Amino acid sequence: MNFKVGPSLVALLDQHGRATVFEEGATIYCAGSTSTSMMLVLSGRVEISHTASDGRRSILTHLGPGDVLGELAALDGGPRSADAFAVTAVSGRVLAREHVLRLLRQAPDAALDTIGLLCNRVRETSVMYSDYMLADGRTRLARLLLRLAEKWGEALPDGRLRLDERFSQSELGDLVGLTRESVNRNMRDWEQTGLIERRGRGMILCDPVSLAKAAEVAE
Repeated sequence: MNFKVGPSLVALLDQHGRATVFEEGATIYCAGSTSTSMMLVLSGRVEISHTASDGRRSILTHLGPGDVLGELAALDGGPRSADAFAVTAVSGRVLAREHVLRLLRQAPDAALDTIGLLCNRVRETSVMYSDYMLADGRTRLARLLLRLAEKWGEALPDGRLRLDERFSQSELGDLVGLTRESVNRNMRDWEQTGLIERRGRGMILCDPVSLAKAAEVAE
């Protein structure tokens, strides 16, 4: 199920936050930085990632309109735990930590929404860890395509799912811990068997049921 940030927290950030815009390719914040604001995404796509000491990058998630980022530093005042990068042009509402804390004390529904957001982050981390420990790369990729289609795609009348948002093979690989070549090989196999169809910058999941069965394989 695709998580939706609670309406009270969205309204709080939308009403009190400062309008901001990031150009495509801009860094929103870096891991270790001391910025502590929280941001509501109004448009565009944000990549949250982590780069290891050896230079290897892991994409943790992609956020879009209605999503919130930076909540951890805004709540505990600690350094950023990951990098945030504007994959496309991004617009949003930014609220400084001191205002976030003051407003949450005055708005219990928004505070409960924030707790829900933090719980969802923990659940996402748990699912990601389980996938890496228990599922092979092909299974992880199938699960990822279904999640992306649910969040970014559109259900067609014939039951297919259309994903117009462009995710490169490198991005898909970084999201599930595969090389670009492995992603391409699996995508090509699924295309030949009719599970997916690649169209320009996007794709169509032609047989979501069969793809979901592939995603159920544990190893």
